[in-house]
Amino acid sequence: MPTPDQMVVAAAQAELRPLGLRRHNRTRVWVEDRDWWLLLVVFERSRSGETHLTVAAKFLWGPMQEFTYDLGGRLFWREETGDFTTEWPQDGHVWVQSIRHVDDDQFAAGLRQITGIARQRVLQLRQEIASPADVAKVLSAPQSRITATSWWHAFHAGAAAGLSGDAESARKHFDRIRPDRVAVEWERELGRRAAALSALADDPRALFRRLRGDITDMRSLLGLPDTPPGSPPEPVW
Repeated sequence: MPTPDQMVVAAAQAELRPLGLRRHNRTRVWVEDRDWWLLLVVFERSRSGETHLTVAAKFLWGPMQEFTYDLGGRLFWREETGDFTTEWPQDGHVWVQSIRHVDDDQFAAGLRQITGIARQRVLQLRQEIASPADVAKVLSAPQSRITATSWWHAFHAGAAAGLSGDAESARKHFDRIRPDRVAVEWERELGRRAAALSALADDPRALFRRLRGDITDMRSLLGLPDTPPGSPPEPVW
């Protein structure tokens, strides 16, 4: 009989491989290379043995080599309808965020549901952020969560704007990142990077080339193929 891990892998492969996602090494992570971002589907196993579902984008212009969840995140769903959302609704219905192996039949049914939800969210996220301009628009919208207005959020919004040719918006986002003297090292490093990019905003082409170079560098660090020529496409100046 297959183990719960083997059941997760089989169910995820059946739904995600036809979409072009590939399993990352021998983990519970599936990845699609979108040139300037990675689409991640993660079936995370908690210490208590529950399986959570995350679908997110990692943008390759950032300095973090880890699989960060830069847009998107953990999903919540209603078992009776299959509806899902990225934030916990306060609507009186019962929403869940994990499945647990009780027996094989029950776990298989739960996996069919969450892999189907993963497939839907993959298609949705692809459509939502088909271009850097889409990312800039999504990240510039008013945020419903306080944590979504962090410096990382501003950095990604600025980079997306810079890649779409809107250097002035990029500068405004980058200039929001101003670590003070008590900032920790990652905050100071993010501030230095944002300041360097903001300084290029007077020359939109130079800002675009720098960001595209950062993408190429990150792809190399992650062991990905060279950035395809013309990706992301140069804006019409």
